[in-house]
This record gives sequence, C-alpha cells and structure tokens, in this order.
Amino acid sequence: MKKKTLFACAALALVMTGTALVLDSRYGLQVTEYHLYFDALPAQFEGYCIVQLSDLHGSVFGRENSRLAALVREQQPDLIAMTGDFVEDESQLAATRDLLNGISGCAPIYWVNGNHEWVRGVLPALGELLDSYGVIRLENRYLPIRRDGAQIIVAGAEDPNGRADMIKPDALAELLRQEYPGEFVLWLGHRNYWAEKYPELPVDLILSGHAHGGIVRLPGIGGLLNVNHSFGAEYESGVYQGERFQMVVSRGLGNSIPVPRFLNRPELVKIILHCGQS
Repeated sequence: MKKKTLFACAALALVMTGTALVLDSRYGLQVTEYHLYFDALPAQFEGYCIVQLSDLHGSVFGRENSRLAALVREQQPDLIAMTGDFVEDESQLAATRDLLNGISGCAPIYWVNGNHEWVRGVLPALGELLDSYGVIRLENRYLPIRRDGAQIIVAGAEDPNGRADMIKPDALAELLRQEYPGEFVLWLGHRNYWAEKYPELPVDLILSGHAHGGIVRLPGIGGLLNVNHSFGAEYESGVYQGERFQMVVSRGLGNSIPVPRFLNRPELVKIILHCGQS
C-alpha cells in the first residue's frame, strides 16, 4: 500500500511539475538582452535600444496584453521592431490592438508581415489597424533613422508567402546599397533562414523569428522542433554570425501548433547597439 501511495504521489508531483512548466512556457514572460557591436554603427547611435516582438499568434499576457505592454515600456526602447505572425485570423486582431494601445507612443514601431498574415488573408484589416496607431509598415521598403546628424537604415523584407511579383530580398538589399552604400542597416524579416539562404546579404543586423524557439527546449540541447514541426531545429534562438551580418532570432511570444511550448518562455528581445568591436 505504501508503494502504491508513493507511486501515486510521485506521479502527481510529475504531472503538476509538467503542467506548471507548460503554463510558464505559455504565460510567462522573459526579457533576453543582447549587447551587439558594429564597426559601421555611427557614434551617435551608441547605446541605441531596440525591443523586438515576434510571433504573438494572438496570445494575451494579462488583461488586454497589459503585462507584455508594461514590459516593453520598462525597457525604454528607442525603436520597437515587430517581426510578424501576430495575427492568424481577424479574431486575433484584438490582441494586437490591445498591445498597440499599451506601447504606442513610447518609441517608433516598425513592422514586417509574417507567413501567417499572408496565408490567412488578414492583411487589409491588419493594415488598417497598424496605420491607426502610426506603425510604420516596411513592406519591402527601407527608410533612414536620423539621430544627432547621423543616420542608420531600417529595412523590411516581406515574407515569401506574399505575392509572386514581389521584389526578392537580395534585390531589395542591392537597391538599398545603391542609395546608402556605407550606412549601418537594420533588416527586419520574419523567417529565420537568412544565414543559409542569403548568407552574403549586405546588411549589418537582421531581426527574425518564425522558429518559436524550437517549441520544446531541453537544457544543454536547445530547441527540438524545426519550422516544419519535425525534429532538428536550426537557428531557433539567439545570436548567429553570418558572413556579413549578425542575426538575432527571437523565440517569440506565442504558438500556432498543437504541441505546447515547453521550457520555452515567451520572449521579449532587447538589443543594445554599440560602436566598434566587443
């Protein structure tokens, strides 16, 4: 009888622990801070703070996304980068609207669409929402950001799930470099494939998401599942060095498949830019 009781207690403890970890990976929030160094960064942008949000997938953190919005404001960002997959259908627009209510006005917000926004046909309604909050939709565009007489360039590449006639990322980067041959370039693109598909892209820093941190993460191993939901995650979280750029991949904030995130807290990425080498 004692053995049965001990077994039942151990099983209950295991279930409770697993449930707590799953809930923490669904509703917990983590700030991951990176300090990155670039020779091309103007001195006027030393200490420039970027907050990256990615892959919300309609998630809500506290009533009306209040916890997430408060955490963004606490970082005192100079720029907020939203790198796609926030909305899968129009029922999820409310979660993004609530988030924008909380962060609008604390820093300029730049946006690129993810694969889900293109596939689900929500772009017209989403575009109206973003425009109403003054969010800058990059959509295969690049723009200068000026500070104390210096400038950097922010660019956004649309997801390949978009229109077939869209300009390709390497062609967009070529146009950018014709106009701004020597400036520091911050590149926003939802997918995490840049180091493999465009290893020589002539930019300095790429912010992406898409991989959800490998969904299930194990200590010492990292993410287990790739974007096709099979084993073998690559470029799922952290900073990666390309041939010409550094790439930051966010673990994202939500999920879009039945497999729950595990040991994989929703992530707000904070990046501090520095001049020169570390």
